Amino acid sequence: MLAGALLGAATLVTAPAASAAVTGDVVFAGHGWGHGRGLGQWGAYGYAVNHGWDYRRILSHYYGGTNQSSEPNAPLTVHLTGRDGQDLHVTSARDFTVGGVVVTGGSAARVQAQADGSFVLSTSYGCASPTVWTTRIPSSQVVPSVREGAGLDAMLSLCEPTGTTQYRGDLSVVWSGGTQRTVNTVLMEEYLRGVVPRESVPSWGDAGGGKGLEALKAQAVAARSYAWAERRTTYARTCDTTACQVYRGAGVNMKSTEDRRTDAAVAATAGVVLRSGGGAIVRTEFSASTGGWTAGGTFPPVPDEGDTASPHHDWILPVAAHTIADAFGVGALNEITVTGRNGLGADGGRVTEVRIAGTAKSVTVTGAQVRSKLGLKSDWFSVAVSATAPPPPPPPVQPVVYLASGNAPGATAQAVPFGQTGDVPLLCDWDGDGDDTLGVFRGGVFHVTNAAGSGRAEASFGYGSPGDQPVCGDWDGNGTETVGVYRSGMVHLRNSNTPGRADGSFWFGDRGDVLVAGNWDGDPFDTVGVWRRGVFHLTNSNLRPVADAVVPYGAPDDLPVTGDWDGNGSDTVAVYRGDRFFVRNSNTIGPADAVVPFGAPGDRPLRGRPAATGPDVMGVSRAY
Repeated sequence: MLAGALLGAATLVTAPAASAAVTGDVVFAGHGWGHGRGLGQWGAYGYAVNHGWDYRRILSHYYGGTNQSSEPNAPLTVHLTGRDGQDLHVTSARDFTVGGVVVTGGSAARVQAQADGSFVLSTSYGCASPTVWTTRIPSSQVVPSVREGAGLDAMLSLCEPTGTTQYRGDLSVVWSGGTQRTVNTVLMEEYLRGVVPRESVPSWGDAGGGKGLEALKAQAVAARSYAWAERRTTYARTCDTTACQVYRGAGVNMKSTEDRRTDAAVAATAGVVLRSGGGAIVRTEFSASTGGWTAGGTFPPVPDEGDTASPHHDWILPVAAHTIADAFGVGALNEITVTGRNGLGADGGRVTEVRIAGTAKSVTVTGAQVRSKLGLKSDWFSVAVSATAPPPPPPPVQPVVYLASGNAPGATAQAVPFGQTGDVPLLCDWDGDGDDTLGVFRGGVFHVTNAAGSGRAEASFGYGSPGDQPVCGDWDGNGTETVGVYRSGMVHLRNSNTPGRADGSFWFGDRGDVLVAGNWDGDPFDTVGVWRRGVFHLTNSNLRPVADAVVPYGAPDDLPVTGDWDGNGSDTVAVYRGDRFFVRNSNTIGPADAVVPFGAPGDRPLRGRPAATGPDVMGVSRAY
């Protein structure tokens, strides 16, 4: 969630009659981000910081008809969905117990659930070591030797291909639906320490002289109530994704993922839940931004004056007419008209019905369906047709990519012709061998090669749309970089270099931002960031993206580029200005750590790793 100015006034004209085909963009102007039911997170922030409300008043406003009560701290079962079909492979620096069998600290245990309800335990000398002993066990429960006040080293750590993930509480597996499932059993208050920083913005706790902490407290109560109200499966009350609430445990590779401010919010509201008049804990839905009115449903709709603090309070998004036509299968688009609203707020409120007419047929759909299929921020929008025609494409001329031999003045360069003028170049590890090789994005199609120094594409696949900003990164931590695109403030990431739907889509930044990617915190995953007129906004999570670092660096007219310039395993910021790279080796405010002349004015900056080890090196793409 990034603050961003609303776009300047757009040129809009009335939608044409049904007989005229729409050839440009349809412009959606809307309010809010998310479904709008229950608490609005930005609204809670605005009420806390700008209106001085405490968390109890915030909760009463959004969740009308509920009572604030208490619930004892007790174990919660969480389905770790990303582990489906995988063995439970776990370690700890301290001794731990698996099905009654004591495993020495530093060793690793592998638990396999069998279809007959039994379990097999294998042990080794560590996550990457071969099995040394196997036996059957009556229970899959993995229990740490230290619970109260345990540090990360004493917690149970899941062995992952790129490191370890630390969890509070116990771990176990079950056989369900024809596959093995992993479950984390953890006390509610400890679970919330891993949820609230993922579902909100921890830095809010410092805003307004500490007033923003009340918004985090409201989030803690909403998250606690939501989890207690869940009944997800027979083996777990809740799960760890956005289908429930985002939960990533306590640490990654022995680095804490919890936060002091969200910890304080959880502790200050310990046990507080919301109940219905009948005494049941209610399912307290929440979303990022209501746009100025909540949507109603389980809780009465209310105006949300606090939401004026939200960067998503108002938004504009152009969508190509052919994208709308394809999404709803109407042939060529003739007309799109809002025919129903809920009557709450500006423009008549949220859209309840839309008619979409095309050359093949007409359909009537809900605003929620339009939001889902087109990737809009909310179902509160108005539509018009852009009067601006797209510019003509440039003539096809082949550019040349120059990759430096090092990151110091005087470095030599290898020149490789690749692609054509108008392409967006990329250097990525497409096959997971540790070497970055060339690719380009052209009109919604990626063309890539796995051969170093090659000027010919070995594979091509469609992903995204013409005009998108392309990016690549190791989104799932498997060692291979895959593609993503950025479109008017929305990121669409895919975990394989093949055509298909996005594996993850989320709003980050705003229209006009430049997308970047990198491993900012040294964990196994690449995440995104945006550059906005001299400021980098970087997130450490593609699941619940918030700006974990805001780094003013460079000038508004510079070109952003990021890379692991010093080879320490973390990517940091740089800018390209004229014919020079200004490199910084940490994502903090400060002067350049190195200024390296390379390339020429008009070049586009790149970075790549030509070998499996060592730092990234600088490169440029130049069209002749």
